[in-house]
Amino acid sequence: MTRSSKKPKTVSKNDDDNPPLFKGDILAKAIVTSVSVSIINHTGKAVFRSLTKHPLIVFGLGVTTGYFAHKYRKRIVKAGNRVADESKQFVLRQKENILDFLAENQEDVEEQGSSKEIDK
Repeated sequence: MTRSSKKPKTVSKNDDDNPPLFKGDILAKAIVTSVSVSIINHTGKAVFRSLTKHPLIVFGLGVTTGYFAHKYRKRIVKAGNRVADESKQFVLRQKENILDFLAENQEDVEEQGSSKEIDK
């Protein structure tokens, strides 16, 4: 009797830079996020201000930020390029819409001018 090995179901597509996400990964991320938000809320503004003024904590936050920026640099660059491409497309669409709008208004003005000449 041979047993077929069951592969975990993937939730999203994967490519070379993004490993596949499994249901457990998503659940773990949700738990970590909710715990983080809870901790930040319970910390309070005064305690958080005093922690951010401590030089070692600020240095540690900088090192952590640098580590994650380096680790996910390819994703960050891809996202930036995607946003830049989408914004260029948005600007081109808006320019096209404005030109169409101006052409319609010009036609309306010409029609009104010709109707006034007829009324005279």
